Amino acid sequence: MTHQSPLYGWAGWIHWETSGAHFYAWDEPRLFFSVDVYACKPFEEQAVVDLTRDWFDATDVVAKGF
Repeated sequence: MTHQSPLYGWAGWIHWETSGAHFYAWDEPRLFFSVDVYACKPFEEQAVVDLTRDWFDATDVVAKGF
């Protein structure tokens, strides 16, 4: 599911059987994106960070697992 706000940018959500992800991206007031990934099974956090950085060609990435 996606939504584009005329004021801020894009939002998206995807649900898998036991996991999911949220994505938010602003065009204005500054170029910004946020990705939340959650899963009921173990996964390599750094692999997700690396994939996200590479996919969006991001120069600055801040990540925190819990």
